[in-house]
Amino acid sequence: MKATCAADARMGIREYFDVIFTVMRSPARHFERVASESGSRRALFFLMISGIFYCSVSMTYFFENSLVMGVVMMANAVLMPALGAVFSFILLGMTGQGRVPYGKVFNVYAYASGAVMVVSWIPGLAIVMEPVRAVLVAIGLFKVAEVSKLKAVFIVVMTAFLLLVFFWAAAPLVIELRDLSVRM
Repeated sequence: MKATCAADARMGIREYFDVIFTVMRSPARHFERVASESGSRRALFFLMISGIFYCSVSMTYFFENSLVMGVVMMANAVLMPALGAVFSFILLGMTGQGRVPYGKVFNVYAYASGAVMVVSWIPGLAIVMEPVRAVLVAIGLFKVAEVSKLKAVFIVVMTAFLLLVFFWAAAPLVIELRDLSVRM
């Protein structure tokens, strides 16, 4: 049993591309397998590889190799799926659904975001890929959290709304901190 779990946690280049193709070709089948994953290490590793690819390509083509911008983009690539998973986890708890571990919700966001990041850096595709990511997350919540399709869509829409409200509310604080650092 330990040997199969260890092999499942490993992810090489071939496994990485297999995950991308499986998520895009047959997300329902992929997220059925994700429901049986015990930890989040594999999903986090997948997300980080996709984030590194996304950041390196974006920095090269759009941000003139700015290291600061690359660090900000990498933090965004990893933290936004985690924050989205937090809001979805809270909403899942509020719906009366049985206890779904945060790790499983994070895995859904990590795989959906990582698969979409590989093509999101292309100009014009980022706006198209966000609805694709939302659909992948809804399919993942349907399969992993075992909620109805309507409830999965509702959770994804409410999560997007809560993320917008969160950043809208945090904007004055960020501006104040920026002004404070300029004065120093």
